[in-house]
Amino acid sequence: MLSPQLRNKVHGLWTMFWSAGMTNPLVAIEQITYLLFLRQLEHFDQIRFESGKPSIYYKKKVKDSEGKTVEVNYEVCRWNYIRQNPSFELFNDTVFPWLRNLETWLKENNPSNHDPLGQITGRLDDAYFVLDPNKSETLKRAVQSIHELFNSVGGANADIMGDIFEYLLGEIQSAGKNGQFRTPRHIIRFMIELLDPPTTTNGRPTRILDPACGTGGFLVNTLIHWKKQATDPDMLRLEWDGTPHRTFGALPEGLDPNECFFGFDNDRTMVRIAWMNLILHELDFPRIEQLDSLSKRMPDKLSGTYDYILANPPFTGTVDEGDLSTNRERVPANLSNSKKPITTKSELLFIWTMLDLLRIGGRCAVVVPDGVLFGSTNAHKELRRKLLFENTLEGIVSLPGGVFNPYSGVKTSILIFQRIWNPEIDVMEAGQEPRTKEVWFYEVAEESFTLDQRRKARPGQNNDLYDASEKFHSWYQVVAGSDLPKLREAADASTYHKPEYWRERWRVVDDEFLRIFPEEESQKGHALGLHEVFTDLPRDPKVMTETVCEGGKELLTSVTPQLVKAAWAAGAKQKTAAKKLAKATEDLDKRLRKLLSDLNKRNREASYLDREYDQYGLKALKQTLDDLKEDIQQLLNMVAKEKQTPDDNADGTVAEETLDAILKCFARLDGYDMCLRSVNVTEYEQKSTKLEDEEPANEVLAWVTPVRAWAKANSWKDPKSDKEVDKPTHDENGLVYPAYVKWLIEECNVFNTDGTVQSDYLELLDPDCIEAADLNLSAGRHKPFTPTVAGHRKPVDLIQELDGMHAVIREKLAHLLEMVRGA
Repeated sequence: MLSPQLRNKVHGLWTMFWSAGMTNPLVAIEQITYLLFLRQLEHFDQIRFESGKPSIYYKKKVKDSEGKTVEVNYEVCRWNYIRQNPSFELFNDTVFPWLRNLETWLKENNPSNHDPLGQITGRLDDAYFVLDPNKSETLKRAVQSIHELFNSVGGANADIMGDIFEYLLGEIQSAGKNGQFRTPRHIIRFMIELLDPPTTTNGRPTRILDPACGTGGFLVNTLIHWKKQATDPDMLRLEWDGTPHRTFGALPEGLDPNECFFGFDNDRTMVRIAWMNLILHELDFPRIEQLDSLSKRMPDKLSGTYDYILANPPFTGTVDEGDLSTNRERVPANLSNSKKPITTKSELLFIWTMLDLLRIGGRCAVVVPDGVLFGSTNAHKELRRKLLFENTLEGIVSLPGGVFNPYSGVKTSILIFQRIWNPEIDVMEAGQEPRTKEVWFYEVAEESFTLDQRRKARPGQNNDLYDASEKFHSWYQVVAGSDLPKLREAADASTYHKPEYWRERWRVVDDEFLRIFPEEESQKGHALGLHEVFTDLPRDPKVMTETVCEGGKELLTSVTPQLVKAAWAAGAKQKTAAKKLAKATEDLDKRLRKLLSDLNKRNREASYLDREYDQYGLKALKQTLDDLKEDIQQLLNMVAKEKQTPDDNADGTVAEETLDAILKCFARLDGYDMCLRSVNVTEYEQKSTKLEDEEPANEVLAWVTPVRAWAKANSWKDPKSDKEVDKPTHDENGLVYPAYVKWLIEECNVFNTDGTVQSDYLELLDPDCIEAADLNLSAGRHKPFTPTVAGHRKPVDLIQELDGMHAVIREKLAHLLEMVRGA
């Protein structure tokens, strides 16, 4: 969570471009991305220069419009020059032509794989600056705003730099400007937690792909996930929705994260945005390519390449058949016409493509519309059969319908699966058991936000995603081969996991903060809890306020004697005791108002206390002064009662140094409140309807359903021939007899060539298994029914209420009858 100041600056940056006529959000964010890239180029050039390569800011001789040879000095393309001299002439005539030629120049000057600029392939060929030339002031303010954004905290804090860019993308979403390309970050983090990809696989860097990467959220957050895992839990901080902070953990020595993350997107602008997003998260040369993952241009050599895939691909759309890949592992042939693809629906084709791109043993978590789970077309059924019979479908997490509001109301689920099938050696045989024995289901009812169009945050309330993550990890150990009964029990238990929540107040140690508290220079660039900066303060913001107010009260109390003396000196000139006290009270009130006025004036001059955002310090100061008024009045009353000798030389003026000390004391309260959660979760007996309620909500959240289960019977009977074998189908432990299955294969021929049971024999299956339900994977289809005992009223009360209703009816009927008779 960024500070209100930074968020306001990000919002202002977006508003500049929006107000300047860039109503297309992708164009606006692209232009901002160009400016950010220009800012980063100096850093990359320094790395190149230190490794012995020539600087990209070179001089070049060119012909001018009159044919004369002139020298162009591209030093003016440095950010430090641009920010001091922003103009359309500079951008259009020099900077952007230089950018468009940069890749060619790099190739001529021996780039390498380790050159941070060696991977900009095709990114800048069509880079143009399109802001209206009449908006020169907007350009100047935009350049200055970007410079201030990334330099106010030292410019080197990758966490904050990345957060700024992510918040900028979020601003587009929250403002309703094409937010559909951005998956909610808490859903992304949840999916990454489910897969929990390691940093290395088989002794090499793990390869992670998002084939429809958008802004690169899955890739960025996987990198953050690794850093979070390597961070000391005592240092790590998690927001209520799981957003991590202080992920300072180092990746394993020798691991190059540039070799780990790969993204494809068919939109050139999105590719540039994702590329910059990863750069701002400390990747030197992100592997983000402009490529349609479903098209013929997707290289066949990438099959079986990736260890993990995380994605939320576009769905409910169709793909041009003529542009579809001809790779039959990615786009299977139509079952009735081998020359045509089985489908052109993108949501189905993406899953087939992901299965092909995964290596054997590779795993995937992907968001799909629920239609994929129960659709009745041949393509839907065949995809589900492939997932269940040839691979391992580890789990399905059913998401609530409003997760993608306000951009899409489509009900969705998350599929977690592992590629097992090797088309080169594996063959499906009749009667072969499905590779997936059981499927774990979880139905999310509550997550981090409300499910209406507003998607309002719900900090500190129930979040089923945390419980789902814990239970899935127990289930995955079962899938991986563990036979510990406690793991299976934990996977679908009625227990509920949730973290502890609390509030803290944070502040970024930036230039503004250090101007007031220069002694904290060593913490510059970090976002810290105020209780960590000022170790004498408690963590809870409410108690912290009380503590600071006590300190502030002491400082204010130290100046009250001189105010009282001055007021008494003014009142003592009156003749009677009553008039003296009245006059002194009036004078004291004026002096207290002047003290507040002097504090406000000094605050405007020196900017100690926040006057624009939450104003925690200013509010506490005013409240403390109000609380002191009674004490000060009592002091004046005592002076009057004792008839103290007035001091005609009493000066009620408070020194500037004292004003500064008071303001600095209350400035310790200014910041922004954060709702945090514990790193670990606690297991409770059941889910509560609300955190503060003791009465649990009796509902099933997780369950396990078998893919194939044979119905128990005391004899075997072929539905077609009526041939019967007088033997039970299952032993005393509930396990099916192998001889029974052999009889079904050899005598009854109940299986199709694809391994499924023929429709005429589905009645032999347990009706609760997935295969008996036509491979329907909808969570609602398989959710167990759990009867609950509801409270009821006493019969006598119900009878009395019913009798009373009858009495009212009889009275009204009698009245109606009288009206009819009278007519």
